[in-house]
Amino acid sequence: MWFTKIFTAMLAIMTGLLPASCSKAKSPTAQHAAPAVSTASLSTTNKNLGELNLTNHYETCVELGAGKTCTFKPTLLDHSNMQLTMQFETKNAGGQMQGLSIVQIVTKSGKPFEVAVGDMNVTLTPELQGE
Repeated sequence: MWFTKIFTAMLAIMTGLLPASCSKAKSPTAQHAAPAVSTASLSTTNKNLGELNLTNHYETCVELGAGKTCTFKPTLLDHSNMQLTMQFETKNAGGQMQGLSIVQIVTKSGKPFEVAVGDMNVTLTPELQGE
């Protein structure tokens, strides 16, 4: 059981690094998101989404402000665990995408957690509803 959680955590960290490793040229103004870290001291922007009602296999998009959005997609793994895929997008004033980070975690419905992506720290309690 713990091996699965460790493997999933490592997969989430590696997935967070994937967008940063795919660029061909480095721009001095380019900012890449850091991998998921649960340390509040690294973030500069804190967002508490509170209780977030989700439906198995259905995406939910939440505006985080300043051109940032997060799309949540839960997948029920068994009777008590779910895999939550979070896609963080940042768009400039022209509507063009500037940054993308994808984080996956395994958690339980009703259990609060915190995740840091780039300069943002997001806290939420996912509540999985029936389909």
